[in-house]
Amino acid sequence: MAPVTHLLFSWLSTVRLFNNRRERAIVTLAGVAPDLDGLGIIVDKFNGSSNYYFSFHHHLGHSLFAALVIATLAMLLSKVQRAKVFIASFLLVQVHILFDVIGSKSPDGFQWPIHYLSPVNDEFLLVWSGQWYLNSWQNILFTFCLVCLATYYAVTKKLTVFEIINDNLNNAAIRLIEKYK
Repeated sequence: MAPVTHLLFSWLSTVRLFNNRRERAIVTLAGVAPDLDGLGIIVDKFNGSSNYYFSFHHHLGHSLFAALVIATLAMLLSKVQRAKVFIASFLLVQVHILFDVIGSKSPDGFQWPIHYLSPVNDEFLLVWSGQWYLNSWQNILFTFCLVCLATYYAVTKKLTVFEIINDNLNNAAIRLIEKYK
């Protein structure tokens, strides 16, 4: 699925779970962190001859080992509910991986396998024959539902996903919503 879908789902998962903005931000970013292994696409675009994106995306950050590393880093960054942050971060990485198994088929039909036990075992792959295209109606509908739920929280709780950046951006988004309400 698209990074924005992972971001919205991760943030929405934290809104009722954590009262502290810092913990919500840390866990939300942990839920998106597996896609850092896709940043090779930037090098590939500038370089023109490398193949980092296809070599590493769904390989490095989308594994059980990566989930443990991401959750541990999240826990270490946390100040209040460290165990809860670790568990929530670990689970959100697992959901991220599940979502990618379900809905990350590329436009050319390539099914993105997940190297779940990497780097210990690169033979074990998670893949589903019914994987949705990245731009499928199912992914679009799911993301739309997440946007609707995020809008509900913005209107009723005065919280937006922008809070993970800072309170001022969250407040600006709330003022904008209230202006057009």
